[in-house]
Amino acid sequence: MHKIITTEDAKPTREAQRRLNPNLREVVKKEVIKWLDAGIIYPISDSAWVSPTQVVPKKAGIQSRMKVVNKLPPDRLPGGGCVLTTGN
Repeated sequence: MHKIITTEDAKPTREAQRRLNPNLREVVKKEVIKWLDAGIIYPISDSAWVSPTQVVPKKAGIQSRMKVVNKLPPDRLPGGGCVLTTGN
């Protein structure tokens, strides 16, 4: 399991949902089900830390970038943010 370490003064952020076109929506739905079944991700009912998934089509499948916008310790990543990447 991956854990993101934040500073004590980190404030949660919640970004609005974005619509996906119907074709891409089906692809994302299949990938999410695959990740759920594999135990890579798990469902949550509510979280203060939410941001939309960005999908990048690739030849070998899709790559999803789940951006976590928060204040991480400066030695973690330059810019104070983190990008978690799952996929091919």
